[in-house]
Amino acid sequence: MIKLKLTSIQLHEETKKRLEEKKAYPRESYDSIIKRVLESEDIPSMEDMFRIGDKIQQKKKHSAKETIELTHQLRNKR
Repeated sequence: MIKLKLTSIQLHEETKKRLEEKKAYPRESYDSIIKRVLESEDIPSMEDMFRIGDKIQQKKKHSAKETIELTHQLRNKR
């Protein structure tokens, strides 16, 4: 039998409520919910975003603020 090591984490009440809303069934554990959410997360790293950005043909040079906005737009497309 594999012995699992359990930990205790602190959550804000609002975070706990949001996790409750993500339950697939009433008795689903928080561990299961968190694993499911993490597995479905497909957010690229900043390094990946810069690589993607370097490949995009740009018509003009962008300011730092514009670059940040474009990065957020690209992240939201994934």
